[in-house]
Amino acid sequence: MKWENSFLVFEVSNGPHVIIEKLNAMGEEGWELSSMLNVAGIKIIAFLKRAIHEETEKVDKEAEKISKLWSGE
Repeated sequence: MKWENSFLVFEVSNGPHVIIEKLNAMGEEGWELSSMLNVAGIKIIAFLKRAIHEETEKVDKEAEKISKLWSGE
């Protein structure tokens, strides 16, 4: 499995509510929190990852869909 990586930077002074809202929004897009790093007590860096689906899976699903359309199922 392959992974796509990203990160977010938060100001600690903004409080946890901002962090939670942003992480929930990213989670809806398929991102998963991997780790967090505190930088000098003023910033938090959140590292995120999400699985990359390979093209072969998409081709197989499309072929299956077309097959079902033509088979009358």
